[in-house]
Amino acid sequence: MLERKQVPPKLAAWIQKNEADIFLSVVSFVELQFGLDQAPLTHKARLAAWLADMRRKLAPSTEELTEPVLVRWKELLADLKARNRTMTCEDSLIAATALFHGHIIATHNKRHFEPSGAEVVDPLA
Repeated sequence: MLERKQVPPKLAAWIQKNEADIFLSVVSFVELQFGLDQAPLTHKARLAAWLADMRRKLAPSTEELTEPVLVRWKELLADLKARNRTMTCEDSLIAATALFHGHIIATHNKRHFEPSGAEVVDPLA
């Protein structure tokens, strides 16, 4: 599933155990596409093929930015402002998607998402 030469065994085991419950925000695909667009020409074809394959495989489990999700995002931004906290736009959109759908965010960068109040787990911990 992951585009790495060596996936950490702990992560591979976590993905295998949780694969049926994994959802991905469309924002993650946007970030991957941006990375692909910035990649050296020598890597673009391979990365583009990998990304197209991931989009196809994960289409049923990709959460879109619907109007209700974006309303939840605006609520999250207001809450963060009231607490004098900030998050990047991308992270706050992912968090709002998780909060709206009741998902748990799996990331190695837990601190990026903790201000949102969403449940966060680190599959590598």
